[in-house]
Amino acid sequence: METTTFNVPSITCSICSNKIQQSLKGVKGVNTVSVDLKTKTVNVDYEPHDINPEEIRKNVSSIGYEVIQ
Repeated sequence: METTTFNVPSITCSICSNKIQQSLKGVKGVNTVSVDLKTKTVNVDYEPHDINPEEIRKNVSSIGYEVIQ
């Protein structure tokens, strides 16, 4: 398992946080997702043989959030 962190400046509330968590929890290879509203970051523990950080970033972008790695 590996961990990646993304800066997501457009996270503004718990609804944003929940939307990102729900979107990523359904992705094969993603183990845990935590969103920090204060720092506007998303931490993802994932299995590198199933998914890579770029695919995770694309998932978050596809639901309308700007992602800066």
